[in-house]
Amino acid sequence: MSDTLIAFPMDAQETLLLPDLPNEIWIKIFTYLAHGDVQQVKLVCKHWCDLCRVPELKRKSKLVITAHNLKDLSQVLKTNPEICKYLQYECLELHGVKVQKDLLTAFEYLGYYIRQLKLHESPVFCVLNDYLPELEELILTRIPSIQSYVNNFSVDLYKFPKFKSLHMSCAGVTYYIKIQLLRNLIYDQCEHLERLSLEFDRSQEDLILYTLELHADSLRQLGIGNHWNSKPSTLVKWQRTFEKFTKLEVLKITGNCGYNWLKIILESLGAENRLRAIDLSGSLELSDDLLKLIVRKWSNSVESLDLMFCQCITDDGLKQLGAIKNKLHHLNLAKCRLTADGLLQGIVENTNYALRSLNLSHITNMAEECICLLAQRLCNLTTLNLENCYEAVTDSSLYYIFRYLKRLRHLILDDCIHITDEGLIGPDPSKPAISNLKGLQTLSLRGCGNLSNRSLREALNFQELRKLELSYCHNISSSAIEGLVQHCPALEDLTISSCFMLADNSVLQIVLGLPRLRKLNVRNCINYNAHSVDYEMTYTYKTLQELTMNCANTLEV
Repeated sequence: MSDTLIAFPMDAQETLLLPDLPNEIWIKIFTYLAHGDVQQVKLVCKHWCDLCRVPELKRKSKLVITAHNLKDLSQVLKTNPEICKYLQYECLELHGVKVQKDLLTAFEYLGYYIRQLKLHESPVFCVLNDYLPELEELILTRIPSIQSYVNNFSVDLYKFPKFKSLHMSCAGVTYYIKIQLLRNLIYDQCEHLERLSLEFDRSQEDLILYTLELHADSLRQLGIGNHWNSKPSTLVKWQRTFEKFTKLEVLKITGNCGYNWLKIILESLGAENRLRAIDLSGSLELSDDLLKLIVRKWSNSVESLDLMFCQCITDDGLKQLGAIKNKLHHLNLAKCRLTADGLLQGIVENTNYALRSLNLSHITNMAEECICLLAQRLCNLTTLNLENCYEAVTDSSLYYIFRYLKRLRHLILDDCIHITDEGLIGPDPSKPAISNLKGLQTLSLRGCGNLSNRSLREALNFQELRKLELSYCHNISSSAIEGLVQHCPALEDLTISSCFMLADNSVLQIVLGLPRLRKLNVRNCINYNAHSVDYEMTYTYKTLQELTMNCANTLEV
């Protein structure tokens, strides 16, 4: 426990003394902060700087090496090795990097500290074996099919004794690389593999089955992208394989894999696998009977359920969720064909204190009365997505959201075309406005075309707001930007694309008024010109990470 108080001078008459809390509580508080805020915390005092070096906080930061900064990084490391102590990141991302001496230099100095490696268009497998002794996780997002690199694939997972996680479910990873890594998992016998995510087709089915069978006793998280209907003769093999799983906690199945295959998987998994997260997004043939099976088997463990695009589920199936509503923390029903009756009876027949995150985007047949009841009975929601629920989201239903959902941190109202300024500001001072959501961190109002400058001046007043989306809000003009930057000073991600009334000078207000801005999207703002780029490059080159303008590609700063 810390034995000192930290004093901050406030004025000549008083001093703010922070409480004498145990280190564990300070660390817990710091885990809620974004990466940039953690960096600021390190500057407060030596004690806090030391606390920010614990592993759970270091994982919030990452080192990104690109084709543009690799040479400079290599040169700095060779001329000033002492800088290594400031670059001891556990998470490393490589973007567009090829095998070269500069990469070997970076690995030589920094490789020991790396636990997680993410490769994007960086086929550098042949140099990984001897530089990353602590590697635990490998993530592949896109590896192009370039023959000269494929021939040099020689990564040996046996070289990483702590390796336990492999993600290669992205369609941009070539067939050859997937096969080689799967064979690694077979031949090198990674004894402690806990997380595996992959996509496959029929040609890889037997290899996938053999891999899963070998690691069934250790896997805790499994993601499968299956876009093929398995042959009846193969279903028995899937059944036998999944009967061997005993420790699975997270199951993600994406793609329209067919009813029979999905039924085999869910029936074969034993209840001893205490699944806490189930993601069946895109399973078009998931039916009420399979949802009932899920609820019956894992009613004591499941906390997160993703059913996006599961359009065979009816209100009768949704009502089954009543058995787990007091356990469920996250529920995604986006683009499902549901009615208000099934939704209300399934999760909010009465007050639900457990649910924290709810996604109802593109459910267009709800009425505003449904939203009003949801708001009253889901008092602990922190994330709510109502994108394209244009019939249900009106100024009247917003009143209930702002009154009852005071814990909201993330609110998505894209394409809710009936929202007006009065809905956000409040019809009169006695009724709650959006400013009642004082802890809001993300707000998306894309396509809410009835909003005008009044909303930016009078409604959006959030000291903690990090991300704001205002695309296609055509009535917003430059005169409102000054109020926005004044009332939302913590913005890190701002999108105002296709706002045609914004003038060139608004860019200067944004870059000067938002010192923490990291991402800015002004695509299709037709009044922006070369002066806009000058402002952005002059005043944000040290902080801005991503700038999107009227061009085909995103600019990396």
